[in-house]
This record gives sequence, C-alpha cells and structure tokens, in this order.
Amino acid sequence: MDDKDKRKILIIDDEKSILESIKILLKFEGYDIFTAESVNYAKKLIGENSFSLIITDVKMPESSGIDFLKYFKVERADLNSKYIPVILMTAYSDVKTGIEAVKAGAYDYIPKPFDNEEFKLIIKRALDYFSVYEELSSLKAARPAAGGIIGESNAVRNVLNEIPRVSLSSGTVLITGESGTGKELAARLIHEIYSKNLSGRTDIPFVPVNLAAIPENLVESELFGYLRGAFTGAEKDKMGMIKYADGGVLFLDEIGDLPLQVQVKLLRVLQEKVYRKLGSNKEESVMIKIIAATNKDLEKLISEGKFREDLYYRLNAVNIRMPSLREHKEDISALASYFIKKFSKNINSISPQALAVLMNYSYSGNVRELENIVERACIYCGGDSASGGTKEIGAECLPDYVFRENKIERKAAPYAAEKENGTGSSAAGGGDYLSKIAGIFDAINRERGLSLPDFIKNIERSIAAGRADKENSRVEAARSLGLSLRSLRYILSKNNNKNER
Repeated sequence: MDDKDKRKILIIDDEKSILESIKILLKFEGYDIFTAESVNYAKKLIGENSFSLIITDVKMPESSGIDFLKYFKVERADLNSKYIPVILMTAYSDVKTGIEAVKAGAYDYIPKPFDNEEFKLIIKRALDYFSVYEELSSLKAARPAAGGIIGESNAVRNVLNEIPRVSLSSGTVLITGESGTGKELAARLIHEIYSKNLSGRTDIPFVPVNLAAIPENLVESELFGYLRGAFTGAEKDKMGMIKYADGGVLFLDEIGDLPLQVQVKLLRVLQEKVYRKLGSNKEESVMIKIIAATNKDLEKLISEGKFREDLYYRLNAVNIRMPSLREHKEDISALASYFIKKFSKNINSISPQALAVLMNYSYSGNVRELENIVERACIYCGGDSASGGTKEIGAECLPDYVFRENKIERKAAPYAAEKENGTGSSAAGGGDYLSKIAGIFDAINRERGLSLPDFIKNIERSIAAGRADKENSRVEAARSLGLSLRSLRYILSKNNNKNER
C-alpha cells in the first residue's frame, strides 16, 4: 500500500486491550492507526490530524459514542467531518442503539465481538465511500470553470451528495428534471467518478446519445449497429453506440422518446448485458453503465401505453432529480458570475439592480436560459472602453422579456428602443410602427418562409450597416446606436461587411 492509500484511522474505546487488538489488525492491512481512550482525547487528535475513518465504541464512562457522533456531525459540520465515515462498535444486546446511530449519521455499526474478516470488509467499504467524496471534491476544485454543477444551495448540495453514491457501481441511473437543469453535467460527473473508482483512469468511454434528435426509424440501428445487407442502404457493417460505450458509460438523453419497439431490446441489454446487431443472429456481450435522462413524466407515458413499465423500473433503480432554477434561486449570483467569466474578459461583475431582476425572473429554461441571458448581456454591454462600454452588467443590458415579471424599472439599454430619441412606443403614432413591422414580417413570412429570428437578424444587420456608412467612424456609429464597438463589429461581421473606417 503506497502513501496515497495509507489512510489515517482513529479508534476510540475506553478498553486498552480492544484498542491494541484493533490497532494490530489494521496496521497489518497498511493503515495508519491512531487510538484514544476518551472522547476528549479523540477531539484533540481530530484537531491535529485529517482522518479518513473514525471507529468508536458506544458505551464509555466519560462520554458515549453517540455523544461523539453528534459532536462530529453537528458541531463540526464542516465539509470534511460531514463526509468522514464514523463506525460504531456496540454489544450484541445493544444493536438497537447502533441502528439509531446509523439514522443519526453513522456510516455503519458492528456488534462486538466481531469477526476479523467481516470487520476488515466494513473498513474497506467505508474508506471506499470516503474516497469517492474526496474525488468529488477534487473534481469540483479542479474544474470550477469547466461547466460543472455550480451552487451552494441545499437543492444543489443534495444532488452533489447523491452523485458519489450512484457512482460506485455499474448500476443504472435515471436522471430526471426540466430542460436546462444540467442533466448531462450530472451524467458526466458520474462518469468521471465511476471511471476513477473503477480503474483509476478517466479515459473510459462516455458516449452521449440524444434520442430525441435521431429519426425514429434510425434509433435501433444507431444504438445496436447493423451488418452489411441488414436493410436497404446498409452497404457495410456499422458499430452501434452500445458497442462504442463498451467498458464505459452510455448516456441515453431524452429516454422518454425511445420508440416502443426498441425499448424491449434495451431492456435485454440492462438485464442480460447482451445485444444483437440488426441482421445478425449472434448475441454479443457488453459491459456498460447506462445513465438515462428525461424531462418527461415516464409514469404518465406508461399509463398512455408509450413507455414500458418493466423498462421504467429497471432504469429507475436509482433516481437523481435535478432541481429547477426556481428551486435554488440563491445560486443565481454564483451562476451569473461564472457565466460572466466564461463569456467576457472585460466585464467582471453584475450590478445589484441587474441581479435583482434576474432573481425575480421565473426561468422556464432554467440554468441554460440564465446562461443565454448572461451571454447576450456580455455581448451587448461589451466592456469596450473605446465606445464607453461598461465593466459590469447593468439592468439596461438585460433583454426586455426578463422585465415582464419584475417591478424594477428598466433604464435605457444599449440595444433597446429609446423613448427620448423618438424611437420608443410613444413615438411614431403611439407604437403604430410596431404594427407596420409586424405586417411586413407576416407578408415576408408567408411569401418566403423567413423565420422570425432570421427576420430580426436581417433588420439588425441592415440598420447597423446603414449607420456605419453614414457616420464618420464605427465608434460614432456604435455610440449612436447605443452599442459597444465590439457589439457593432460582431453584428457587421455576421454580414461580412468590410466597411472599416
């Protein structure tokens, strides 16, 4: 056992003979053992050392093991003590106390006298449990800006607490939640912890498959693969996604969209770990962990005959529910700061007024919608000093629609209609120009099939290009439009406008 695996274990018992016997047993296994004959001395050792596991007797004259557990899990409720497993040793006649201790936060209990091999097995499991939480902490520390799950709310912490538990085995996991809540992020984090726990490596396959994006008649061939000649157009053998994921993780996103005829074949993969390519009579074995995700109510789909009940129960052995952003709005500030760093080198903060607006918005698109709002605000608030840009996102940088649920007044925005410049709803006949624009769009939409987003982009590019031609410089053009120079350049670049001045 190398230094990395030489775990520190603290044993607390008022009987010196028991301490010595356990110390000898575990030292032989390669652990670094510390002993304490009282709870008070144990507290001193905890203050001086970082332990991976604590084993304590229940009944001691000075203070009980239950008292110590309460102290360690409540009074010392920092991140480390929260996840360090505590095992209680209890007499056979006091097993009820051991069970109550587990409910109170103990990892496990073991009756005395105990079998040495069983005792060592419990120790190993407890240390494996702790190592997963260590791995999660290191991943969070190493990848705070790589799109990880961000937040300190109870809702997010519950998810982060559950992920390590489901990452210890090859068992199936079902992740549920609304669109934009981060289901794939959770799946990737499970993969990282599972792969390191499985082999100490991070390069085992992670194969994501968005079932909603695959035409229904192609889902089976994409998942299972096929042999040449299996159907018209099958000119050569093709390996399916299941085989690509062999030895790793297959992430089936939008599992509620899986066609019924394919569901029974997936069920066999889950039950027997075998599958068959289209056009083949030979079954092939596969070793994969399957993570499925959905934003649909699978139980409702079952009642409608659109989803197999037996497949649902196989998938739902372990369920992780991703909370909507409405359930953890206290994380909006941290999320917004993260996205600002992601999208802008110039902007470094968000104003209190803008944050208040974001806090009062309902987010039907959840974290993904917040990300889009912040990205757009970074583009339009630019932070370009040449055009008087800002170093923070103000309320005026936010899109109009987030104000519909807010009582906070929106001030002049860089890209908003300006009443004082005669372009607001009070101008042009009290908003008649909007009706005219809508009429123009309706005509073009019917005649050419032009979508609303493309129509808006065309207008934006046309106005920006025209103003750039009229003004003496792009700086003046940007200022007159209420844009940063960077934003104007961004709009013009999409039109390949070369009018540099």
